Amino acid sequence: MADIIQESFKIDLVVLSIFGLYISGTNSTFLKVPAYFLYLSLLVLGTALIVTNLIVQENITGMQMNLMVTVASNTMSMWFKAFPFIRNGERIKKCINFFGHIDFAPKDTKEQKIIDECVSICRRNSMAYFFGIVITEIVWNVPVYFAKERSFPLQFWLPYDPISSNLIYYITLGYTTTVILYDGLLGTSTDPLIGGLAYHATAQLKILKYNLQNIDKLVENTADTSKNEFKVINYKTAYKHLKRCINHHNKILSFVVEYEKCFSGCVFWQMAGSLFSLCFCCIGLTFAAFASVNTLTYFFTAFIVSFQILFYCHYGTLLYEENNGLINAIYMGSWYRYDVRIRKILLIMMERSKRPMLLTAGAVVNVTLETFVSVLKSSYSLVAVLNNYG
Repeated sequence: MADIIQESFKIDLVVLSIFGLYISGTNSTFLKVPAYFLYLSLLVLGTALIVTNLIVQENITGMQMNLMVTVASNTMSMWFKAFPFIRNGERIKKCINFFGHIDFAPKDTKEQKIIDECVSICRRNSMAYFFGIVITEIVWNVPVYFAKERSFPLQFWLPYDPISSNLIYYITLGYTTTVILYDGLLGTSTDPLIGGLAYHATAQLKILKYNLQNIDKLVENTADTSKNEFKVINYKTAYKHLKRCINHHNKILSFVVEYEKCFSGCVFWQMAGSLFSLCFCCIGLTFAAFASVNTLTYFFTAFIVSFQILFYCHYGTLLYEENNGLINAIYMGSWYRYDVRIRKILLIMMERSKRPMLLTAGAVVNVTLETFVSVLKSSYSLVAVLNNYG
C-alpha cells in the first residue's frame, strides 16, 4: 500500500520537518530544541517587536496601523497553531498518519478511486498554498533588497539604529525577512494539512457508505448458491461484512475525536486571527479612497483571511454532510433481503449516525459553512455601521 499521507502532504511535512515541528522518527526532547529556538526567536520575538512598534511609534498612518495590526494578529494566531506541534508532536504525528494504516487500505477499485481522488485534492491544495506563499514572499521581500533607500519589509521596534552600518542593516533585514518567511511557510503548511486530514476522514466515510450500500453484492459473490446453505452463509457472510463496516465506522469516529483534541485549538486561533484581521480590513475600507492602492490592499487582505476561514469551514461541512448520508446509504441498500438480526444491527447503526459529526474551533463554534456565512454577515454589518457613523 502506498503511503497516502506522504502523497497527500509531502510539501507540508517537509516544511514542518525543516522547522522541527514534524519528526518522522522517534520524538525526543533533544530534537525539540531547534523547534523551540525557531519558535521563540522568530515567531514570539518577531510578534513582540511588531506590537511594541505599534505602541511606541508616534507618526503612524491609518494604513500602516491597519497593516501592522493585521500582520500582528496573524502572527499571534500562529503562536497557538505552532505550539501544539512542538509540545504534542508525537500525538499529532499519530493523528496525521492515522489513515496511513493498513486497515484503511482500499479493498477494490471503487475504494481505490475514492482514495486517489482524496489524495489528488489534498496534494493540489498543498501545492496551491505553497506556490502562493512563495510568490507572496518574493513580492513582499525581494523589492526591499533592490531599493535605493534602506527600508524593511515590515516595521519592527528595535533598541538600536538598524541603518547605522551596512552590517547591522543587512543582519536586521535578514532577520525581518526570515520572520516573514517563517510565519508564511508555517501557515501554508499547517492549513492544508489540517483541512486535508478532515477530507481524508470524509473519504473514509464515502468508502463506508459504499460498503454499507453493497453488502448484498458482497454476500452474493461469497455465497455458494449451488448448496442448500445459502441462508446460513447469507447471514454469516453479511454479518462478517457488516462487522467490518462497524469497526471501520468506529475507527473514523476515533479519528475525529483525536483530530478535535489535536487541532481544534489550532483552528480556533486561526479563525480568531483571521476574524480580527478582517475587521481591521473593513475599518480600513470605510476610510480608504475608492480605486486607490490602499483599497486594493485591503480587499486583497480581506480575501486572503476570508479564504483561510472558508478553507476550514468547507472541509468541516463536507465531513458533516458525508456522515449525515450514512443513514441514506444504509436505507438504499438491500436491507429487506437480510436476516432480522442484520436488520436490527443496521437500525442501531442508523440511530448512531444521527449524531452529527461536527468539527469545532476550540469547542466554541462549529467549523461549517454556516459559520463562514455568519462571519461575512457580521463583517458587512460592521462596514455598514461604520459608514453610517462616518
